[in-house]
Amino acid sequence: MTTKDPELYKRLVERERKARKMAESILEKKSSELYALSQELQKSNDKLQSLIYQKNTELQGVFENLVDAYVVIDVEGHVLKMNDAAVALLEYDPTKEPVFLPALVLPEEQELVAEAFKGLLKKGSITDFKVSIRTKTGAIRRVHINASTIVDENNKAIVAQGIVRDITDEERKARIIDEQKRQLEFIVNNSPLGIALTTDGIIEKCNASFTRILGYPEDRIIGKDLKSITIAAEQSDYEEKRKDLHKGAFDSFVTTQKYITSSGQIITTKINVSAVRNHDNHTRTQEVITVEDVTKELLAREQLVESENRLSALISRLQSGVLLENEDRAIVLTNQMFCDMFGIPVKPEHMQGLDCSNAAEENKHLFKNPEQFVSRITQIVAERQLVTGDELELLDGRIFERDFVPIFSNGQYKGHLWSYTDVTVTRRYKNDLQQQKEKYSNIIANMNLGLLEVDTEDRILLANQSFSEISGYDSSELIGKKAAEVFMKPSDAVQVLKKNDLREKGISDSYEIEVFNKAGEKRNWLISGAPNFDINGKLVGSIGIHLDITTLKDLEAQKESLLNTLEKSNRELQEYAHVVSHDLKSPLRSINALASWIKEDNLEHLDEQSLENFSILENTLEKMEGLISGILNYSSIQRENIQDEEVSIKEVIEDIETLLYIPEHIELIVPDDLPIVNVDRTRIQQVFQNLISNAIRYSNKEKGLIRIHYTEEATRHVFAVEDNGMGIDKIYHDKIFKIFQSLTDHKESTGIGLSIVKKIVDLYDGSVWLESELNEGCTFYFSLKKDAHEN
Repeated sequence: MTTKDPELYKRLVERERKARKMAESILEKKSSELYALSQELQKSNDKLQSLIYQKNTELQGVFENLVDAYVVIDVEGHVLKMNDAAVALLEYDPTKEPVFLPALVLPEEQELVAEAFKGLLKKGSITDFKVSIRTKTGAIRRVHINASTIVDENNKAIVAQGIVRDITDEERKARIIDEQKRQLEFIVNNSPLGIALTTDGIIEKCNASFTRILGYPEDRIIGKDLKSITIAAEQSDYEEKRKDLHKGAFDSFVTTQKYITSSGQIITTKINVSAVRNHDNHTRTQEVITVEDVTKELLAREQLVESENRLSALISRLQSGVLLENEDRAIVLTNQMFCDMFGIPVKPEHMQGLDCSNAAEENKHLFKNPEQFVSRITQIVAERQLVTGDELELLDGRIFERDFVPIFSNGQYKGHLWSYTDVTVTRRYKNDLQQQKEKYSNIIANMNLGLLEVDTEDRILLANQSFSEISGYDSSELIGKKAAEVFMKPSDAVQVLKKNDLREKGISDSYEIEVFNKAGEKRNWLISGAPNFDINGKLVGSIGIHLDITTLKDLEAQKESLLNTLEKSNRELQEYAHVVSHDLKSPLRSINALASWIKEDNLEHLDEQSLENFSILENTLEKMEGLISGILNYSSIQRENIQDEEVSIKEVIEDIETLLYIPEHIELIVPDDLPIVNVDRTRIQQVFQNLISNAIRYSNKEKGLIRIHYTEEATRHVFAVEDNGMGIDKIYHDKIFKIFQSLTDHKESTGIGLSIVKKIVDLYDGSVWLESELNEGCTFYFSLKKDAHEN
């Protein structure tokens, strides 16, 4: 600044000096105030630092000792800090490895978590959020999260913190409780017991069984007490016990009560009442009432007692030896068969209460393997498991089969039952049967029988080599194909389908079918078919045994033709025999008459030799006529000429005695036990008459004896005619039953009698034979097959 007035300049300088001094004074004052304020701020800062340290220490303690997992993450989800509980839960340590929290969430819940995280950053907090995560070791955990954000001075979220609680077990238990609750409701609703909930005796809820047992609909039950619903058929202590229950004398009671249902039926119920008290055990209670209809149970109990009595009587009569022991091995019950099997010389009732602990050791001498017998009983009793079919061999050769049945009641062991069965005969039979089975299996295996197995759709599953041979197909060509389509015309396949229907009903049968083999030749098969079941009894197809009977069918046709021809020939032969018999007998009678006339007319002129010749001629003519009659009789014996009836054999022989001349020196002995047989009376008389006549004719003893014998067998009657005559040499035993075969020149012997006997016996499917030695007598046997009703 420049001025020409010094005075003015002075005044300006002075004014500036005063202003500076004033400014310095003010500055000094402000500096003092600033210093004082600085000191105060220093003290406040120190105090704040101390307070921050203290709070940090306190928070660190809380953070470290927090039971639940505590996690701090940035706004992207990277973990900044975790407490020990979080490390234990997630199995990750952020001080050693980076942890990205969203990556732990299961894939199916990733989207849900992303939305929730956005909401957290926007709203600043999230509560009651549940999510499933996978820990470092792969474990799936269900967690509950409450989280909030930490913001800067601009209210912008910079980090998020949250409490993470493991609720895996909690939710599992909740699910279990829900499931148990659902199951309980299901059990209650489907229980055969009637169940009701009451308050002060008034029914609030009940299940269907409750209404069914009492016989009243639900609207007659809800809101009422049990007493007012039904009419008691008799007095009980139900009401008195309910009063005591209300007084707290007990928490539950059981009683029985008879009721008259709505249908008028009297039932006996078992009632169980349990109290559900208030938390302060106040006398006002809820009750759970269960009602069970025990009418049938009581009746069953009575029947059980009766059944036990019958069972006891039955056991005493069983053909198996029975021994019942209690848990201490004392005898409760046994029967006489047990005593007899082991040679115990006391009554069964006297054995009750005896200790069997050492019985095995005491009786081991009875068995082929005594030590094994003892050890096996020890093992069985110790294991207490069901045992059946134990085989025991005794020294005397008997074989016992032993069963052991442990007895439990409500899970408590109450003893056991021994059962001994003598299977000596059965086992020997079984062994014989097994040998027979093996024998016949070998026979079947070597027979020319085709085996074919098909499923329920008639598709071939198996064909053996014999089937391939009779069909011409290799088994590989047949597997999977339908049998009817391969071997039969479509029009004939209906028969097979009908047989499949029978197999579905479990029916087996045999039948004949016409088929075509691989070469196109028509064949006849005889098939024996049976259903095939799996181990569960389900029909899976059928099995057929095939026999090629084409040749047999051809032979059968030839046989039928031959039989027809033979039948015609027999008829012609019978007619011819009658004609021949008549034509032959007429000239014989004429010759006989002429010879008699010549003999009578020239009797005084005939010498002794001529008379002898006439006698020979008469005998020859008589024998010739007998021979012709025998041929006629033999030819007339045919099945169609037989008229069977109930015939007393004793009466037949008595008739024969009146017809035949029996010399005085011959005795005929007839037993009293001769049967009544269904035969043709005339034919059976012919049999006995021929045999007895032969015995008389060939008797050469001073005192002759003829004896009739009879034996009854399972399927036939066997008769015998025994004599003490001249006997027959063994070389002729087969020859004498052939027609015209006679061993002597006896005038009455035509050689036809025994042939007639054999032909008649053959008609009854019997046999005829003899036993004889020369000069030692002879016994002729013959048998007749029994009728079906006689077997």
